[in-house]
Amino acid sequence: MIKYNIFHIAFDALFLALFAILSYVPYIGYITIGPISFTTMHILVLVGAMLFGKKKGALFGLFMGVFSLLVSLQYPGTVNYLFLNPFVSILPRVLFGLISGVIFDILKKRTSFASFLMIAAPLAGILTLLHTVLTLLFLYVFGYLDIFYISYLMGMSDIIEANNNAFGSFGNFVAAFIAPGAICEITAGIIIAPAIMAALYKAVISKNNMSLGLKVEFLDQDDERCLSKKSLILITVILGIVVIALCALVLTLYYVYK
Repeated sequence: MIKYNIFHIAFDALFLALFAILSYVPYIGYITIGPISFTTMHILVLVGAMLFGKKKGALFGLFMGVFSLLVSLQYPGTVNYLFLNPFVSILPRVLFGLISGVIFDILKKRTSFASFLMIAAPLAGILTLLHTVLTLLFLYVFGYLDIFYISYLMGMSDIIEANNNAFGSFGNFVAAFIAPGAICEITAGIIIAPAIMAALYKAVISKNNMSLGLKVEFLDQDDERCLSKKSLILITVILGIVVIALCALVLTLYYVYK
């Protein structure tokens, strides 16, 4: 038990340091290329959720949210400053990590390692899209609509007004500024997150799984409990449809009640 706790403390400390590096070293965690702005920090949240499930996913989502809040202090007078609101910076990231962890926890119990990697890549893309939707939804509700008057109390009303004047509406802002970056985030999540997870599992987790009681286990390829490839594809499609439907619902509500 002591070794188990030491491992997780060290693992969490390592990822906390990585979050700090990604947050404060230019063009690593927050990247801006012309009009495109995107982050790579969600990749660490996905890796934690893939390996250790919902608790680690929520914890790493908290790390991501807290550093997002701290970084927003560097950009007063810009849209980034709205992330000083914890309902915008922290809450959607914790939910993103938690939901990702729950999904990966369920899949690990019904897949082999090879099958899990096959499904992890498209799911990483879908969950990254979910992260974008959640963040924008919370930004609109708690930032622009300001239902708790946090933006007003923190002096952000002028930023919101200036942004609306520049883009015409929140929807135009998303289409012009957020959507291109979201595509980059989804692509990075699909390619990088499963690769890092596989490397960590092979190099560290599988070698210490039994001795430390990490309980990161997959089924044997021939186990009858393994989901078939058709089932995995169906699960991916269903989750994709759910996230896209959520996007459509959010857009519909925005244009109906704006």
